Formats: sequence, C-alpha cells, structure tokens
Amino acid sequence: MTSQFTKSLLGGAVLALTASGSAWAADLGPYQPYSPPPSAEVVYGTPSIWQGAYIGINGGYGWSNSTFTEPEGGFGGGQLGYNWQRDRFVFGLEGDIQAADISGRAYNPFDDATAHSNVNWFSTVRGRLGFTAGSLLIYGTGGLAVADFDNKVDVGGLTFRDNDTKVGYAAGGGVEWAFAPNWSMKAEYLYLGFGDEKLSSGYRINDDFQTVRVGLNYKFW
Repeated sequence: MTSQFTKSLLGGAVLALTASGSAWAADLGPYQPYSPPPSAEVVYGTPSIWQGAYIGINGGYGWSNSTFTEPEGGFGGGQLGYNWQRDRFVFGLEGDIQAADISGRAYNPFDDATAHSNVNWFSTVRGRLGFTAGSLLIYGTGGLAVADFDNKVDVGGLTFRDNDTKVGYAAGGGVEWAFAPNWSMKAEYLYLGFGDEKLSSGYRINDDFQTVRVGLNYKFW
C-alpha cells in the first residue's frame, strides 16, 4: 500500500513538472538565434572639386583698341585666389599681376609725327561666378584693373609723353578643367577698359586692350 502510494506521488510530481515545463516553453515561443542589430552605415563626405585656395601661373597675348599705334604683344605672370562651391555653383575671388610687352608704333607723314604706346604691366582683382559639370567649370569674371602705360608722340621737334598708372575695369570669362585632384588648367578672355588718353591737340590714344591667356593652377585642400 505504501509502495503504491509512493509510486502515485512520484507519478503526480513528474506530470506536474512536465506540464509546468511545457507551459514555460510555450511562453518562450520557438527558439531563435541572436541576431545583432545592423551597424549604422558610415558615409564619408567627398570634398568638392573646386572649393579652396589656389595659386598658379599664366601667359597670353594682348592687343589694344588704339587704331593709331595698334599695340600688341605678350605677357606673363601669376594669380592667387579662393573658390567656394555650393552644389554646382562656384564663386570666388582672384587677383593676378602680369609683366607685359604690349606695344605699338605709328608714323604720320603729313606732320612728321611718330607715336609710341606700351603697356608695361597690369593687374586685376576680380570676382568669379561659374557653373560646374564635374571637372569642367565655365565662369564669368569682372572687377578692378590697374595698368602702367607709357605713351608718347614726337611731332615738330616736340615730345608729348604720358607715363602713368591708370585704374579701370576688367570683364570677361573662361573655362577651367580639373585634370587631377589638385591641378587645373584654364583658358580666359578679358577686356580691360581705361579710356582715352590725349597727348597733344591732334593725338588721342585709346588705352583699352583685350587679352587671351592660358593658365595652370594648383589648389590646396
């Protein structure tokens, strides 16, 4: 009797534990392996092609609007600037200075007069505004211009001369190509306006001149 009672008691305990374990397992649901949350994607910013400071060299050809002496010739120098880029728009400031030999000479046989004109050097400080398509930049530019002129007329045994530094304006445009991470090449046209200069009662020289140039720039990150 006691043995039978003990067996019944053990059997009831086993059934109770089995039922309790089944219920606990049911509460846990089916087994799923641990899966860590995905890590946040790291996005590295790409620096703009054009933004930053740059320095460079350039050279080109210039010709004057003077129909009398018709000065023309070469020049060369350097430039320094800074660009800001916002999406596809680029705006900046640039200053340059050039040594020049834009000169001309004319002779008037009617009054035995000889006229000479020469641009010795010129410099500009300009704003630039452009639109970029990847490595190509198309821009317009304008600002202040300064140039040194040496003009004279020899007539009737007299010499009328004006060697002066004049202030005017510069306007133009160009294209620039970034062919390497820090290097770019440009081609540019500028019109520089300084007005007329009167040397004597019969001789007036127009000091406006135009330039075309190519340049090489190095951009700092």
